[in-house]
Amino acid sequence: MKKRSPKEKGELLARVASGKNLFIVAAVLVASLAFMGSPALMETSASLVKAKSPASEAAPAYGEAIGGTASASLDGISPGQVPLGPAGESGGGPDRGLYYSVYTVKPGDTAGAIAESYGVSVDSIVSFNNIQNTRALRPRQLLKVPSMAGILCVAKEGDTAESLARAWEIAANGIIESNGLLALQIPAGKVVFLPDARLPSNKLREINGDLFKWPIRGWVTSRYGWRSDPFTGSRSFHDGLDIGANLGTPIGAAMEGRVIEKGYSSSFGNYVLIAHHSNWMSFYGHMNSSIVKEGQWVGIGQRIGFVGNTGYSTGPHLHFSVFKNGRGMNPTVVLH
Repeated sequence: MKKRSPKEKGELLARVASGKNLFIVAAVLVASLAFMGSPALMETSASLVKAKSPASEAAPAYGEAIGGTASASLDGISPGQVPLGPAGESGGGPDRGLYYSVYTVKPGDTAGAIAESYGVSVDSIVSFNNIQNTRALRPRQLLKVPSMAGILCVAKEGDTAESLARAWEIAANGIIESNGLLALQIPAGKVVFLPDARLPSNKLREINGDLFKWPIRGWVTSRYGWRSDPFTGSRSFHDGLDIGANLGTPIGAAMEGRVIEKGYSSSFGNYVLIAHHSNWMSFYGHMNSSIVKEGQWVGIGQRIGFVGNTGYSTGPHLHFSVFKNGRGMNPTVVLH
């Protein structure tokens, strides 16, 4: 197979880099140039992606759930039952019905198993401990486990028990009773317990590390990270997973989303780029053909094309990459 030059590898991306697609194209260009192992070009492309990255998503109009942010510190707290007062702070007295137990993580524990043993939801464990990744639990780590299912949220300006109840589809009386509220208005910034509320499903999937579904059944031929280029042997960064499969194997969308780009690149051959919620994107390269259109909405697992050997390729396989806010990341962290 003819070896492609770096100039050829970027020809498609340079051609379509315009208007609303500039940010998306730049993200794919990062993956392409990283694959080629060109540090100078990588630095320029990464700067472009950062400059074109959209602003952070606007906070919801109601209280924002706690979970998936910074880890909460429990230093100095020994295992045992600790009563909770209003706003989830210790010291309210057991008559309120809300308290937490401090659980010491053991080898082999999972957030799901811990939650089940206490009769609460995984959402509760995640929220009370601000867990970012449930796969990262470590032995001897201390976790707060609430006495009832629910999550914590931070009230925003104008929030009331009624507005939070409507937003989270729970009973207002439960919010009032569990938090000992004496007024309808809730001060902005106050931490509020929402009994029986659940985290948004997409957020929980991300925290559990099962946000994306494997797009094909196959075998990993090249992992994310530094490797020897299959053609030149030089050290280069591979910004994705190469998944080997038979020619013509169906490819499914790894997560629901909208097809925002499809075409041909001398580097990735036939490719498809899908935008998902929360500024996630997934990229599928070296396809034999695609069967979706730009602007089309696809469900998780929906067929988008077939495994091929197009572009800069040594054999039939799928190049699969994921991006968060325009930055490439290891797909295995979010695949299930």
